[in-house]
Amino acid sequence: MFSKHISMFRSDLRYWQRQGLDLLELFTNASLPASLLTENDERLDVSAIHRLFEQAERKLGDPAMGIRIGQQILLPDIAPLGDALHYYRDGWQALKVLEQYWPLLTEAQQVTIHLQDEYVAVRCAANGDAPLHTMQTHAVLSGFLRLADVALGVQASEDVHVHLRENTAHTELFSALLKAPVTASREHDQVLFPAHILDTLNPNHDDERFQQALIHCDKTLNSLRDHHLIDLIRERLRHQLEEGHYDQQALANSLNMSVRNLQRRLNAHHTRFRDLLDQVRAELAEQLVRYSEAGFAEIAQQLGYEDPSSFNKAFKRWLGLPPGEYRTRHQDSPPTA
Repeated sequence: MFSKHISMFRSDLRYWQRQGLDLLELFTNASLPASLLTENDERLDVSAIHRLFEQAERKLGDPAMGIRIGQQILLPDIAPLGDALHYYRDGWQALKVLEQYWPLLTEAQQVTIHLQDEYVAVRCAANGDAPLHTMQTHAVLSGFLRLADVALGVQASEDVHVHLRENTAHTELFSALLKAPVTASREHDQVLFPAHILDTLNPNHDDERFQQALIHCDKTLNSLRDHHLIDLIRERLRHQLEEGHYDQQALANSLNMSVRNLQRRLNAHHTRFRDLLDQVRAELAEQLVRYSEAGFAEIAQQLGYEDPSSFNKAFKRWLGLPPGEYRTRHQDSPPTA
């Protein structure tokens, strides 16, 4: 599951509120629980944010919504990068931080840095299959220009160019808002500016604090990657069990690591392989008992239990009832979406 940090998401919410949108109604129309507005989770699923952008676009009818969201971004909105974007040496170091640790802000897009003759290109592209609204890309490019002006001295002018991949009829509007020429139907979504701007030294540079900030970013990024690793392990375990077996060695091989290294990575995330196996077994067992006509001995065998009685004990531990009684109570209930 790709995610976006709540601090960056607040920038979206702040703009929608200022435009008079009812956030509760927005979430309801996007088929999202209103509890997301009050939960303390650090990260949100990017597919949910994509749906919110769709609903906000319909409500506001403003083709420049993404540009305007980016223009009101604040330094606290990129808090996950912390002191790394305060104590950097020069613009080159700042952009390297942005590129390397961008996933801490959002995994909906990738940000990459490229040299083109005497210009630097900051490119924004969808991250694999992550759902991405066009205006989210607009917000990133616009937000970069705003923060680059504050932090790097990249001031909007004719020397700064914004390229959009889409074929939009609103380039004049976008150019007026960004105070920089915007062209459409280009190869990349990117901001280009003169490379020499990045040579300027940062008056706040403190190498010791910068290195400490990088250590913190590394730890946070590794934690995020471990979270994805656990999701991937669960997914592959489920596939194995659906095929009627599970094999820790084969699973580790598929992740290009040894069983020992897999165990070490899971220990770092305060879990174990057998805990994940138990969770996936519980999910599959509930579905097979409730919605299939398979016998319990057959289900036990598919889930890797040699003894059906062991499966029965596990099922009661998971769901509070033996499988036979659970099927009787729930067999007429339709599957949930």
